Amino acid sequence: MATGLRLSGDSERPISSHLDELTGRAGLLLFALMAASLLWMWWIDDVLGKYLQLLSPCSIDECLSVYAPAEWVAMRWLSIILLGLVSIIPIICWQALSFARPGLLPRERRWLGFFIILGGGTGMLLIVMTMAWLLPYLMLVGHESGATAGVGASYDAVEMLRLSLAVAAVEMVVMLALMASILAGFTGLMSKSNVTWWRWRLHGISLLLIWAVIPSHLTGVRLLTMIASSTLLEASILPFTSSVFGSRVLPHGEGILDSEGGLRRIAVVSCMCAGACPLDAGPWLPESMASHHVGALCLSADERDELIEEARSQRWTDILITGCDSTPLPEHLLQSMDALSVKLRGLSLLDIAASRPDGRIDNIDLELALAAISDPWPQNRVAARVLDIDVDGPLHIAETFPWGLVLESGSRFARTEVGPFSDVGDDVILHHRLQNA
Repeated sequence: MATGLRLSGDSERPISSHLDELTGRAGLLLFALMAASLLWMWWIDDVLGKYLQLLSPCSIDECLSVYAPAEWVAMRWLSIILLGLVSIIPIICWQALSFARPGLLPRERRWLGFFIILGGGTGMLLIVMTMAWLLPYLMLVGHESGATAGVGASYDAVEMLRLSLAVAAVEMVVMLALMASILAGFTGLMSKSNVTWWRWRLHGISLLLIWAVIPSHLTGVRLLTMIASSTLLEASILPFTSSVFGSRVLPHGEGILDSEGGLRRIAVVSCMCAGACPLDAGPWLPESMASHHVGALCLSADERDELIEEARSQRWTDILITGCDSTPLPEHLLQSMDALSVKLRGLSLLDIAASRPDGRIDNIDLELALAAISDPWPQNRVAARVLDIDVDGPLHIAETFPWGLVLESGSRFARTEVGPFSDVGDDVILHHRLQNA
């Protein structure tokens, strides 16, 4: 029995090797942070002086003071570390992507790549615009309003820096949360089936960070900011929960009840078998079944990984491969489905396509193949299900595809046990094992 998911490119590695890799990457980031912080230590006084001169709405000598020297020293060291951290953001993004990428599913890799690249670039631009333009403008507006009212202003340099850092941090948190939800929707990582999972994590993490970043004495501002952040984040999530973005998703709690009353979430995977089985089953399937389309599962590692991801996210219980009988599939895919408790089978429509001179298969062949399955439907109802399907010509029934059988125009084939079929007409041909021996 498999102990976990295995992707196409996975290799057997002990946990200690992953911990060693993580330790090495963390050591590299710590060294880079220390080196960048040491460089900023030489220039921090000039940087803080110039920024306070930009941020202050009046002359520094007239209205800017330091009322708590100890807090100023703490703010100075905090600024050194933050500037060093900002300086190594490209290294952090590179290390995070390199470490996480091998263990992610295809959509997760796309989401993480876009999130790191776009999030890092947009975040840097947002911080620069906020601290270099927006905050000085707001401070100037507030100062002029106070001067109009005849109020003399005296500002605390530490509090001004603390406020600017809090505003930039809140903007960064909200921007990253919005980008995470939007990218998850566009990459197909977020859908109807897992939107609750995304809501809990995005709302929870963003609200917790906002609560920690905004100073405790600004209770009203903190509450309003959290409400606004939740509203914006929910507005970014809602479009991706509609049927337009989740057309291939089997809704949560829906499926087919088996003979024991258990819910079975069945997916039919239309495998083209590299063009040998040209049938897209999606348009012909009932709404109680999910649909997935691939070109050749045996040949494409990416398609196998995407199938594993789809089965996990939609919580499928059964997968039916249209082309083969599932035996040619790679071992890692079978182990992953076993780990997900997914029953993997095949409809073997490729045999029908190979037995016809024109290689044609259609929706009638698909309906016969589905009707001949005894799980999740009762075994004693298989014969009635198969015979209820209207066919134009003779119907061949056998447990395995008869050797040398050629299906002429209008002829059909159903793979199931022959025993339940009795009192059938001349248009139904039963192929017993003894006759084929």
